Amino acid sequence: MGEEQKADALAQATGLLGRDDEAVRRALGQVWDLAFEQGRLAALDELQDRFCVCMK
Repeated sequence: MGEEQKADALAQATGLLGRDDEAVRRALGQVWDLAFEQGRLAALDELQDRFCVCMK
């Protein structure tokens, strides 16, 4: 996902929260980045698991 998609999602989230200050944007941005990184790592783990099964 690109920065534009992240910005759109964060704008929507701050709207739902009813707060749009710097602290909220920063916290939501960190949550977004963490979720993205964990999702990416999970996908890499799955790929590695499948590769190992294929190599057996």
